[in-house]
Amino acid sequence: MPNNIAAVRMLNFRRMRKLPSLISFAAIALLMACGQEPEAPIDHSAILYKKVKPIGVHVVNNPVGEKIAALQKRVDLRYPMQVGDTLDVCILEFVSDVYALDYYMNSGRFQGIVPILRGPYLEQSIRSDARIFIFRHDSFRRYERSDLENYVRSFPGYHGGFPQEFLSLPFEHREAGRTSIQTSNFLGLKSNFPVLVQSYRDANLQWNVARSWDQVDEDVYNSWKTQLHIVEPKGIVPDETVAYFDVGENVHGMASQLSGGRVAIVWGYLSWFDLERKFFAASDRIFEARY
Repeated sequence: MPNNIAAVRMLNFRRMRKLPSLISFAAIALLMACGQEPEAPIDHSAILYKKVKPIGVHVVNNPVGEKIAALQKRVDLRYPMQVGDTLDVCILEFVSDVYALDYYMNSGRFQGIVPILRGPYLEQSIRSDARIFIFRHDSFRRYERSDLENYVRSFPGYHGGFPQEFLSLPFEHREAGRTSIQTSNFLGLKSNFPVLVQSYRDANLQWNVARSWDQVDEDVYNSWKTQLHIVEPKGIVPDETVAYFDVGENVHGMASQLSGGRVAIVWGYLSWFDLERKFFAASDRIFEARY
């Protein structure tokens, strides 16, 4: 039988599960509808780089030739910086910031703040919300990173920093550099909702915590869940609202859709008892987060 602390956590988790999801969805929709004005179109010809106007602006909506998931716009601009020197800026605009971050982290095309030499040109990149800015210039020209960052900040609606959604995952024992976003596949299974993943290590224990980027429709979550290798956990009292599964040899996992629609998943090389405690802690943080 679980100890008193585990029993209390189980009771709280069940209460959290029983809150009506429809009310949460309705409240979220109402908040989004109230006071939210549509974003005005951007006049790209008016965006200056160090007081220089672009001599060329080319905008393509829903570019089909790029073959990049969730890409909704590509903008190409050219700035004449001095005689014989031009700065080309390509802006990839995605449906939302999670898809931009996914492409930036997982495509293998970018190296963060490190410039990439492509023939006679240097390429630098910056991600900002749902946009990725790709700067291309002659390799022998020097462009300060701070100037490029100021250019990105000049765009309307700029919000810098890492997405706040990652802050809802536990902080303790995070593994540096082991953060990822998955938008089409998760745990080797086809997924129709974006997932944030963080890996953890404490001495010889290893586990992972994931959450859906946003609320997920119940039928979408259930469709993903049917692909799991469901098992019966040993040494703990199972909860009917939790899916217990195996990922591989000695890799146990737990998943559930929390009230309001977010999905929480924990898996790793842990006993069911240890995994359950990690799952409760992660679910609490994800459920209580404002984002």
